[in-house]
Amino acid sequence: MKKHFIISLALLFLSASFLTAQNEEDALRYSQLFDVGGTARSMGMGNAFGALGGDLYSLSINPAGLGVFRKSAIIMTPTFMHDKTSSTYLGTYDDDVDNHFSMGNAGGVYAVNTGSTTGWVSFNMGFSYAKRTDYWRTLDVRGINDHSSMLDDFANRADGYAAEDLDPYNELMAFNTWLIDTVRGNPYEYETVLSQYGDLPNSTYGELQRRTLYTSGSSNEYIFAFAANYSYKFYVGATFTIRNLNYQSNMLHSEDDVDGSIYDFNYFDFRYNLSTYGSSYSGSLGMIFRPVTPLRVGAAVHFPSVFRLHDSYFSSMESSFDTPDDEGNSVYNDNSPNGFYDYKLNTPWRFVGSVAFQIKTLALLSVDYEFVDYKGMKLRSMDGMYDFNQENNNIRTAYRGTSNIHGGAEVNLGTFAIRGGATWYGSPYNSSELNKDASSMAYTTGIGFRSHGFAVDLGYMYMTHNENYVLYGGTTDYAATTSNRHRVSATFTFRF
Repeated sequence: MKKHFIISLALLFLSASFLTAQNEEDALRYSQLFDVGGTARSMGMGNAFGALGGDLYSLSINPAGLGVFRKSAIIMTPTFMHDKTSSTYLGTYDDDVDNHFSMGNAGGVYAVNTGSTTGWVSFNMGFSYAKRTDYWRTLDVRGINDHSSMLDDFANRADGYAAEDLDPYNELMAFNTWLIDTVRGNPYEYETVLSQYGDLPNSTYGELQRRTLYTSGSSNEYIFAFAANYSYKFYVGATFTIRNLNYQSNMLHSEDDVDGSIYDFNYFDFRYNLSTYGSSYSGSLGMIFRPVTPLRVGAAVHFPSVFRLHDSYFSSMESSFDTPDDEGNSVYNDNSPNGFYDYKLNTPWRFVGSVAFQIKTLALLSVDYEFVDYKGMKLRSMDGMYDFNQENNNIRTAYRGTSNIHGGAEVNLGTFAIRGGATWYGSPYNSSELNKDASSMAYTTGIGFRSHGFAVDLGYMYMTHNENYVLYGGTTDYAATTSNRHRVSATFTFRF
């Protein structure tokens, strides 16, 4: 079936069994945007810049903010990230960390002033590169399981099929390495190396399960924007956005008989590698209105984009037994063919409403509200050979429209500024889902220094996220995971 050609792993933030071709989880992974690529100033204020503008990252929030610039500028933001991911599975705790540098944000603004103080005061053009989502994670899970195995899921999924019709990326490899086999007298029913000896005392389960899931890559956007300023009261803007993504996932699932209590079974290792590349085109429209001098109100709409995605994937399996076969072999290996598949993904609409209040030149207060309708995601085939009906129905069932709220403040102390903020990302899952409460919370702070024609800003963000991660189908066990991300950014701005 075609859905087996696009099977992919759930990221730490996505809880589901990867072996059931949960492509709705792929849709969510590539549609969710976390604000990891803002400038240090916007990050320090919780990225609440929809009504403020005058910051390069406002192009990603509300393009009308480009019209607030009064001078041309070149901006760049190098970033350092530290991630710690921890898990608790069957009473056992584990964790891992990742560190890496990247260019979080860069671009420029070209301001064209008309010389007038009323009417159309200026027309600005801008370009921005921003990293919108960072996929770098390492998840380690381990625990002793005395009641189930991933082999149970392989056997259940194989039931009803002849051996030659099994999925070559999953069940067929388990069959070829003697981890599952047909029940005697029935070539369409399967049992595992653990369950076939179930009549022997202390012979089944009790294996040490370990899962390492390493993901890398990012989702990036390249924005071309235009904005205009009318009498310093009304700003309008539009963008054309090119977004690309690259995502790599390497998974190793192992189960070991660590104490020798399982009859004729030592271990098995299952590896699955996935690479996804793609790009899309989209745009946005926005406005900012200043009804009175201290108050700014903003609104923006981000149109859905259509990703053209390419998956390549490969899996392998190794098993080891106590008793050698007639040829003296006790270790067996099997590899899948190299798989490829191309498909499309429609991302959801995004709506942003913003309000900001300026206390003379002393301080700023700002709040953004964003609504994202994840039920609007849709997967589509590029060759017409698969209809994605099941996956798209799962999208409508599992996900919901959700809210993201950004808030921030800035206090100006002459050439220096102090900032603080917070962001709450609502869970995209429906109330009936295991991860209905899987929201994220970010806390931010920062400082800035400005002189004539130059500014340097420092920003810090701490984001935490809790989610439940299911290792395979047919089990109610899950790993309770926590991801803690620390991000430090420095933005250098040159105005002319």
